Amino acid sequence: MNPVYKIGYQISEAIVLDRVAKEVAWRKALEILKKVKIPDAEERIESYPHELSGGMRQRTMIGMMISRNPSLIIADEPTTALDVTIQAQILDLLLELKEEVGTSILIITHDFGIVSEIADKIAVMYAGKIVETGDVYQIFENPSHPYTLMLIEALPRITKKEGRLKVIPGTVPNLINPPSGCRFHPRCPFATEVCSKEEPQFAKIEEGHFVACHKWG
Repeated sequence: MNPVYKIGYQISEAIVLDRVAKEVAWRKALEILKKVKIPDAEERIESYPHELSGGMRQRTMIGMMISRNPSLIIADEPTTALDVTIQAQILDLLLELKEEVGTSILIITHDFGIVSEIADKIAVMYAGKIVETGDVYQIFENPSHPYTLMLIEALPRITKKEGRLKVIPGTVPNLINPPSGCRFHPRCPFATEVCSKEEPQFAKIEEGHFVACHKWG
């Protein structure tokens, strides 16, 4: 957000692109702030970003996103640097807006808790490549790519009996010069010779569930 402009101006800025009068755009910005549940919206619309909490700034950003009724919202790590309570409120708000505004939401996140809470369909990426796709139940109940499986196994669990968390050995490759074949093969415990030579094609596990792995080829 631009620190030198009031949040009302920053929301209405996009609205006036549709050749709407500034007064009308300001009123719509106020409606949007109420829609994203900013308390005391009539006063907050005159606030600068530094006068808002992190959660309210995030709500304002969401308001800016929906100001022109988009068919798709891309939310890149929408809950980063927010405490757990505010995270839950932001996710609930996104789900409400999805139903109310009728927009699709593409969420980019490393947080499996968010994925399980909000996603319908999932695409798991490694080193810039999609390695597995499916709905939320297929991915969590039947993870089929080694990377997906190892990610889920590395999640901390409150019921965990053993001592250390499982980890994925090695490091993410340099994308300027990525590994040949499957990009995950240097870290994969199931890798064979073909994995280092040929890039795997997508194989169908079940209806709507696909994985790019030679194990399934």
